[in-house]
Amino acid sequence: MKLLFLGLLLIPVSVFAAADNGKQILDMEAAIAQQQQEQQILFQQFQMLQELRRHEITQDDQVAPAGSDMITSGEAPKYEDLAEQRKERTERIHRYTDELNELYTRYQETENERRALIEQLNGLKPGEDTSAE
Repeated sequence: MKLLFLGLLLIPVSVFAAADNGKQILDMEAAIAQQQQEQQILFQQFQMLQELRRHEITQDDQVAPAGSDMITSGEAPKYEDLAEQRKERTERIHRYTDELNELYTRYQETENERRALIEQLNGLKPGEDTSAE
């Protein structure tokens, strides 16, 4: 009788454990999806900044920007103005480079977190070969 009672007690415990394990799996999958979405956003930001930086680098620093007052008035740009434009362009390139490095670091951090979540998820699913990558 005692064994039957213990057996009946173990059934609900295993059902609750399986339900809890299922909730953990769903939570982990949601966290992985969130990490992937964050990575996608970071990657898109990286691409946009990379294109802005590339554009700045390819600009000819000897030509005044189109539509500037100096060109429309017919006057030749002054050396000081060109030097200031060149300095501002160089500063933008450096700022873009710093932001790109920061985005890359954040992307790598989210990738490491995502991989850790995948490993935890695989630990919750013994015997299954799940690769969320």
